[in-house]
Amino acid sequence: MVHLEHFSGHPLDYITEFHISAKIHIDICPHCYSRQRLHLHGVYHRHVIWYEDVFSIPVQRHYCIHCGKTVSILPSFCHPGFQLALPFLLELLWAFFNRIPLTDALAHQHRRFIFKRFLLCMNRLIEYFRICHDPLLVFPDFWHKKAIKLLEMVYSVGKPHIFAKRFYDHFKKGFMAH
Repeated sequence: MVHLEHFSGHPLDYITEFHISAKIHIDICPHCYSRQRLHLHGVYHRHVIWYEDVFSIPVQRHYCIHCGKTVSILPSFCHPGFQLALPFLLELLWAFFNRIPLTDALAHQHRRFIFKRFLLCMNRLIEYFRICHDPLLVFPDFWHKKAIKLLEMVYSVGKPHIFAKRFYDHFKKGFMAH
């Protein structure tokens, strides 16, 4: 399981912060709800694609002695299940739906996958905004305009990582998880 936590907004800052600051502790297991603090269970490295750069960032793992499951603390600029950094992912979606020409930052096939996945997850995004913001929200019927309105609403929440963390805390999955 993943636990999103806000650190700095860039992988280089996160790497520096990771090595300098105190480690984060998890007091309640999200699997079995044990109230005994989870044990630090090491670190693994994860790749993050940040526009034209690729970073290998350290991620803490914690272990529950009661249920034997692990929890990873992922920085909020990452999206669970995707190597693309959240700001880059949202920028790609925004460019696609607003018909802005994209540079060759990603292969065409990879971009198509991202756009199709977003379209498949739009109903969950609509549900989130109706539950957490306004139950009377009205969305356009046409999928293209609906996608643009959803992206505008994501940006209206504040910084993308704030939205991503709130969505993850509510549904226990990323907004692009299928």
